[in-house]
Amino acid sequence: MPKQSVLPPIVISALLFCCFYFLTPWHDDLLMRYPRVMDGFWWQLITSQFMHHDAPHLWFNIAGVWIAWLLFPDQLKTPHNWLVGLPILLTSSIVELFGAPTYEVYAGFSGTLYGLFAYAALKDALNRNWIGGVVFAALVIKILMDWDQPETGDAIAVFAHVGGAIGAVSLVFAEKLALKRNTK
Repeated sequence: MPKQSVLPPIVISALLFCCFYFLTPWHDDLLMRYPRVMDGFWWQLITSQFMHHDAPHLWFNIAGVWIAWLLFPDQLKTPHNWLVGLPILLTSSIVELFGAPTYEVYAGFSGTLYGLFAYAALKDALNRNWIGGVVFAALVIKILMDWDQPETGDAIAVFAHVGGAIGAVSLVFAEKLALKRNTK
């Protein structure tokens, strides 16, 4: 059995770190703003996920990348497994864009992180791995609590987290459907 690759969390951490610390002069152009995206600044759907409002925000997200890597060695084993982060990232941004268009600005990787956790946890749970079931249930409970009591979390973050989770669950079931079709 091949070992789990440490390359994806290193690359993602370095990317998040570099975007925050080295792209400061362009920070304003890389954050997602509803009017700008509607005016054609489509790249903000992607770049906003790699930007952060402050250092603690950045470091919590980097810690989350490593926690996902540690918790889900079977689901996030190779660099290829981490590619699910791209459609999750876009889904997170699109849901927050249309779910909270009145918010001034969005930045952060937490929507993608929620999606990576949901993806790996749901796949683990479907493979009858108890840790996946526990993490997936906790994620659903956290999202429902934030949705029901928005004062406990920033409303735009709730939409980002919901978007990431929706993207992840959709991917898991699309993969299962594709696998089912290929085995017929």
